[in-house]
Amino acid sequence: MKKITRTMKIMAMGGAASPAKLGQKLGPYGIGAKFCTEFNAKTADRKDELVPCVLTIYEDKTFDIVLKTAPVTYLLKKAAKVEKGNPDRKAAPIHVSKEEVKKIAEYKMPELNVSSLEAAIRCVEGTAKSMGIVID
Repeated sequence: MKKITRTMKIMAMGGAASPAKLGQKLGPYGIGAKFCTEFNAKTADRKDELVPCVLTIYEDKTFDIVLKTAPVTYLLKKAAKVEKGNPDRKAAPIHVSKEEVKKIAEYKMPELNVSSLEAAIRCVEGTAKSMGIVID
């Protein structure tokens, strides 16, 4: 059994992690370049997507990467084609279709703590509401 040095969450664009951007986080553990190479290889099919991962670093400078699905907020902004949400409500409302919300819910289902698609959809709708996004 290897001894764990550190566990951390890292988010980077699929296939685009670089030691320059992650150096401060990974530098002290001496795995920056190795992590980026492995992460980029595993996420090459997810370009243009924000990919969160859980990184477990061991004493012997080896590590494990567990990839997660993109955050709901990121997926909603991508569906609405905007850079950020609209929490002030005074600006023109941002719209996302019911169909987009369903697609996001289906994609996130394995990681959400819900038992039905309807519950997953409600979770995504709640996030959309807090971002000031209107669902049509």
